[in-house]
Amino acid sequence: MLDTLGIGVQVGGLDAGQLLGRGWAVHTKTTLDREDVWASIQAGGVRLGYMAGIGWLAAEASLPPLQEKSNAELLSLQECREAVGLMRDVAAAAARVELPELEAWTVSRFDPVWAWPCDPALYVGALIAARLPRTLPVHYGGSVRWVTRSGRVRGRCYDKAAEQGGPVDLPLRLERQVRRREVVRVDGEVIGRSTAEVLSDRLCWSLLRDTMSELGLDKPIPSLLQTRGRLVGELGVRAGRNSWALLRDLLDNGGVWPEDVRPWTRRRAERQWRAAGVSSVSPVGELPALELPEASG
Repeated sequence: MLDTLGIGVQVGGLDAGQLLGRGWAVHTKTTLDREDVWASIQAGGVRLGYMAGIGWLAAEASLPPLQEKSNAELLSLQECREAVGLMRDVAAAAARVELPELEAWTVSRFDPVWAWPCDPALYVGALIAARLPRTLPVHYGGSVRWVTRSGRVRGRCYDKAAEQGGPVDLPLRLERQVRRREVVRVDGEVIGRSTAEVLSDRLCWSLLRDTMSELGLDKPIPSLLQTRGRLVGELGVRAGRNSWALLRDLLDNGGVWPEDVRPWTRRRAERQWRAAGVSSVSPVGELPALELPEASG
């Protein structure tokens, strides 16, 4: 259910000099208005960092290896909670200090994930024109990621077998990535960043369902001909054919707009596609919808 998780907490009585003597690397980071001393170490599969100026200890890890599992396996929520407890234990051992209980830690990153025993090439290929809000798609190999204007990755859909370099049981993988500044809502309610709030069925399943809905993966993915018919039916014959021609330009160019298509034309076409419910488009015929486990409802 969760892959990578980042957490942090305020820690008193610790300085970079102590950590240097305990095997941590210490360096200075300079920003526009200040210098700060950072200490870092990787221990027990956990990346640890300490910002001395504000006494902030951060930990980040991929959770499956902490449970002695492959990165291709999906953890249950209980296994995720156990792995987060291990992150805290590793941090305490590496810093050699008593750390607050997990309830006091704040989540800076979490990546809800699910996977299916489907051919990734078919579904990734159908996502060429699909978008997550306020992102642009970046296609690479057999994968696609959705990136914000600031360069943050908002989500990924990819072939896990290709990433692992060998066969896996669930090769088609969808990952939603949430970072510190992103505001997350469930049923209109803003969700906080405590470990208790993030490590919940409600939040993780909601984010995955919303991501699948935005990408059109939660319903049968239409073929090229079905998509053309949908646009013509929604926009009328002339406008529908024009919108379809622009969509084909985008598909044929690997998800990148041709340079001769003006920005306002792109925005208008994307609005038309959203209005017609067009997101994923399959070039090989209609594909079945992807489903989450019944427990996710």
